[in-house]
Amino acid sequence: EIVAEVQKLGKSMWTEKPKRKTPRKIAIWHGDRILVTGTAEQLSEITGLSKNIIWDRARSLWIDSKGRQFRYVEER
Repeated sequence: EIVAEVQKLGKSMWTEKPKRKTPRKIAIWHGDRILVTGTAEQLSEITGLSKNIIWDRARSLWIDSKGRQFRYVEER
């Protein structure tokens, strides 16, 4: 009985997951200039890097050896 109640509460809490329907835009910066913007899939075709690497770099704001910084574009 208690287990069923907890499971019911848990289900109602976890069903409110925000699903991202459109992929987030990522910009590649070099210093203070934007070189290119696009989704991770588009940027992977341009740069030759995998989508996962682009997502990781955008999340960590890491600057690579070529001086490029990958950042998420602010959404309003």
